[in-house]
Amino acid sequence: MNAVPRGRGLPASDGSPDGRSSGLKVCLNGRILPLAAARLSVFDRGFLFGDGIYETIRSYGGRPFRLREHLARLADSARRLDFRLPVPAGGFKRAVARVLAANGLREARIRIVVSRGAGRPELSAIGALRPTWLVYALPYAPPPAAAYRDGVAAIIPSVVRNDRRAVDPAMKASSLLNNLFAARAAARAGAREAIMLNPAGFVAEAASANVFWVKSGVLCTPALECGILAGITRNLVLDLARRLGIPVRGGAFRPDAILRADEAFVTASTIEILPLKSLGRRRYPRARPVTRALELAYRVTVRAELGL
Repeated sequence: MNAVPRGRGLPASDGSPDGRSSGLKVCLNGRILPLAAARLSVFDRGFLFGDGIYETIRSYGGRPFRLREHLARLADSARRLDFRLPVPAGGFKRAVARVLAANGLREARIRIVVSRGAGRPELSAIGALRPTWLVYALPYAPPPAAAYRDGVAAIIPSVVRNDRRAVDPAMKASSLLNNLFAARAAARAGAREAIMLNPAGFVAEAASANVFWVKSGVLCTPALECGILAGITRNLVLDLARRLGIPVRGGAFRPDAILRADEAFVTASTIEILPLKSLGRRRYPRARPVTRALELAYRVTVRAELGL
């Protein structure tokens, strides 16, 4: 089977994500290979059971942003899933650099995927397996400029975020079915984002992003205890808010809190800070002073940290 998921419609002959021959090269278990030559065992547990973890990183000018933090979270996810990473952080860093160079990419969306490895196709057959690991990078395709200018639409779907007692959202696991269902519900409603609740009915996070809102000048966001991922961008936004003197409140919030907000936005490495123009029938004011200030501070921080 091909290492990278194929696009919509009929499979491409080379397995390229966009259905076209791309000359893409990936790093599979430490080897740089053409995409069509990158193969996994049919008994790999990541494929069979979603028994794996991942990280998605944005590069600017050929430099991955906050890669150290992403790799620390990858290690934490491996610990939560109870397996050892196949290479140290330095090995992943070198693989990221090699993949970017092999594909001639500077502005890229990088993904690191680690599965428990291949073994007997039984749920309980874990054993001492050798993990499979993959690093690939695709050209970065940002949301349209209008999305940042006008904001994007969001809904609150019926599907909820994972219960922390089941698959803890604090672990960036490869099994993403409930996120997929939420994202599809948003697409069917003509929205870009799905703001998910946790099983207790409190606001959790978007299908692939963290969520913030502003009320009377106070920046609010669900606490980690609500069952959310400790986003790398989320952490930076919280730090930037404190530097800018913006009051921050974290906690457990019912949906009414975000529906009554003056501003709202979602954050992730690949979208940075993306404002919401609506949540269901609630439309937010076009003036977004707090969001704008954080957007500017975020971009300044990226340039400063990467020396751009």
